[in-house]
Amino acid sequence: MTRKLGTVTAAVAVAVSLGACSADDSADRQGEPEAPAVCAPLPPADITTASGWVGYVGSHPDDVAFAVDDGRGRTVAHRAGETVPLASAIKVVHLAAYARAVASRELDPAEPVPLSEWERWYLPNTDGGAHPKALQRLGVTEPGATVPLEQMVTAMIQESDNAVPDYLRDRLGDAALADAAAQGGWDDLEVPTLLGSTIALLDPAISRDSRWDAAQRYAHDGAYREQVVRMSPGDDFPAVTARVQESGVAGSAAGLASLHRAIATGDFGPGSDVARRTLEWQPAPPGLDGLGFKGGNLPGVVTEAMTIRRPDGTVATAVLLTSNLSSEDYLNIIGGNFAHQQLLLEAMTDPDTTSQLSCAV
Repeated sequence: MTRKLGTVTAAVAVAVSLGACSADDSADRQGEPEAPAVCAPLPPADITTASGWVGYVGSHPDDVAFAVDDGRGRTVAHRAGETVPLASAIKVVHLAAYARAVASRELDPAEPVPLSEWERWYLPNTDGGAHPKALQRLGVTEPGATVPLEQMVTAMIQESDNAVPDYLRDRLGDAALADAAAQGGWDDLEVPTLLGSTIALLDPAISRDSRWDAAQRYAHDGAYREQVVRMSPGDDFPAVTARVQESGVAGSAAGLASLHRAIATGDFGPGSDVARRTLEWQPAPPGLDGLGFKGGNLPGVVTEAMTIRRPDGTVATAVLLTSNLSSEDYLNIIGGNFAHQQLLLEAMTDPDTTSQLSCAV
C-alpha cells in the first residue's frame, strides 16, 4: 500500500448514464409501496455495477449506511442515524460555513490568500494528488502566488483538496462549522479536521480528542511538520482500515442528507446559492435543473452524497456510506469504477431501484 491515503472523489464519473434521467420519470408512480410484498432474489454482490451494489448492500448490511429521498414521497434508509466514517463527504460542512460567511460578508470570495497560508495545512502525498491537480487547474505555478478564496473552495469540492477545510476551520472557528451544519438540520456534528485525522492515521498515538491540536501543531511547528511528513501508515490494509474507523472523520447519513437537501432546496437560508453552485459545478444533465454531489474515500471507506433538482421544483437526495471494503473492492472503486454513484442516481429516479434497496435491508 502506498502513502497516498487521502480522499479522492471521482467527480466527473457522476455524469455517466444520466441521459436517461428525466424530470417526469417517476411522476406517474408516486405512492407505490417502498418495497414489494414479495422481494425478488437480490443480485449477486458486485461493486462494478449499480445492480450489483444492491446485492452488496444486502450481503454487507453492517458495513453500509444510506438514506434516499426521491422528493416525491418515496424514501428508504438503513442505519441512517448511526455514526460512521464520512471521509471527504464531510467537506459540505466547511462549504456551508464558508457560504454563510460570504452571505454575511464576513468573508470576501475574491480575497487573495497567499499560497503559503493554504499549504500550511497541506500534508503531501496523502490526498491522491488532489492538491497538485487543483493548483494545475487554477494555474497556480509560483510559490509566492496568491489564490482567490473562492477558487480555494472550488478545489475543496472539485479535486477534494484536504488543506482547504482545515484552513476554513482555523479561520472561521468551530462554532461556525457546527452552526452551519445545524442550519441544515444536522445537530450532532463532530467538528472535523481532515489534517488531524490523517495525522492520527499515520500516528496511532494521536487520540481522537487531540486531532485538531495535532493539525494546528503541524501548521505552525516546522519541526513537527517534518516529523509528520516522514511518517508512513504501513502496508497492512486491514490495520490501516481499522485506524480509519477509529480516528477518521465521522457522522451520519441522515445528517449529511439533511444538509445537502437544505442547500439544494434553499431551506439552508443565506448562502444556499453559494453552496449550491459550488456543489453543482458540473452542467446539469438533460431533464434536470441541477446535480450536486460530494464524496470521498479512505482505505476501506467510500462515501457519496448527491442531490438532483428537477424543473417541477422537487429535490431528490441520496447518501451512501460504505466501510470495511476489501482491498480488492476498494482499489477497484478508486481506480475508476463508480457504479455506486450510478446506484444513487437510479435510487433517486427509479422506483424499482428504491424497492430493491428496501428489500436488501
